[in-house]
Amino acid sequence: MKILIISQYFWPENFRVNELVEELLKYGHNITILTGYPNYPEGEIYSEFKKNRREFEQFNGAEIIRVPILPRKKSKINLSLNYLSFFINSIFFGYFKLRNKDFDLIFTFQLSPITVGITSAFFAKIKKSINVIWVLDLWPDTLVALNILKRKWEIKLFKILVNWIYSKCDLILAQSKNMLDEINLYSGVRNNTVYFPSWGDSDLFKEATEPAPEIKVKNLFTIIFAGNIGEAQDFPNLIKAVQKLNSENIKNFRIILIGDGSKKDWLLKEIKILRLEKFFEFYKNYPLKRMSSFFIHADALYVSLLNKKVFNMTIPGKIQFYLSAGLPIIGMICGEGAEVIRNSKAGFVCDSGDYVKLCQIIKEIIKLDKNDLNIMGRNGRLYSEREFSKSKLIRKLNKIFLNQIRIKDSENLL
Repeated sequence: MKILIISQYFWPENFRVNELVEELLKYGHNITILTGYPNYPEGEIYSEFKKNRREFEQFNGAEIIRVPILPRKKSKINLSLNYLSFFINSIFFGYFKLRNKDFDLIFTFQLSPITVGITSAFFAKIKKSINVIWVLDLWPDTLVALNILKRKWEIKLFKILVNWIYSKCDLILAQSKNMLDEINLYSGVRNNTVYFPSWGDSDLFKEATEPAPEIKVKNLFTIIFAGNIGEAQDFPNLIKAVQKLNSENIKNFRIILIGDGSKKDWLLKEIKILRLEKFFEFYKNYPLKRMSSFFIHADALYVSLLNKKVFNMTIPGKIQFYLSAGLPIIGMICGEGAEVIRNSKAGFVCDSGDYVKLCQIIKEIIKLDKNDLNIMGRNGRLYSEREFSKSKLIRKLNKIFLNQIRIKDSENLL
């Protein structure tokens, strides 16, 4: 099967679409990726890409078509220009670079922005291909939750756009069950939306590895957060929890943050102003393959999101990743993500924004012995293998693709 995968983000950026391509290639598919210049999450075009672009034109045998985009930097204006530049250039440059290629199916990895769906609709039309989109961020809901969209006319305009994009899809995949009804409100078609979650990566944590030398071993309970340090992750309430713990003279813990994002500079300044530096350690973004060496230092892993309807409908991808790591999870999160942590019995959860309860959770988990922590970690790993197995989910996706081809072939015979 000839597949075009459209994603604004791709290797060497750390996203699940990279693993998706790796796994689909094992089924013998001919895959082409249409993507932009790598710049996430630091917000600048990767220096190694600038030095030798040819090294980034192939990925495990799949061809990569890259189009120029403006780097996202740190401001909302730059982020908007980043989204807009990929939307325009993916169609303009993509049209010429893909003009001699045909595809059976187009698969869109839809994190923000939703405008990537316009690109997929365009190519599905001119290539007469099946159009499948995997919705990982709900628009315009996410923009409203982050106060990026405020005016009623802007919100209405984006709702019309989302409605149009979904109407052009043969199949829509939703990363959480709670997303299904919301997507159907826009798409208006109830038989072309399927639940398809993100997966864990138990293989990454099966092999023994050496601890990351970047992190110093300390006799402290270590909580690790890995991922985007952004607005949605609600770091102000994490700081409040640490402030409260400090005021109660609880100091036998540290929080390690691995990653980058729009709130990192603010977070560093705030920690300094409040004199909480001894509780926090920061490390740059590292490839996913190195995370197991960093997680060896962890006693627990942390995830949080703002208390907004749209975020309560999602399962943050890091939850599946954390589960497969076999470590206890501390979550300050509501909705379906919280349900996963509770159902897996892999850790402790409090509502989004409840820093007082988060403070209590940290005090409680610090007191647990190693055996109790190991039981929670093992629960998480078993749950991950049962509910979020990568091999099972990719096998399911491959069957979905083949079924879409059969449907199209049968329609062509009529």
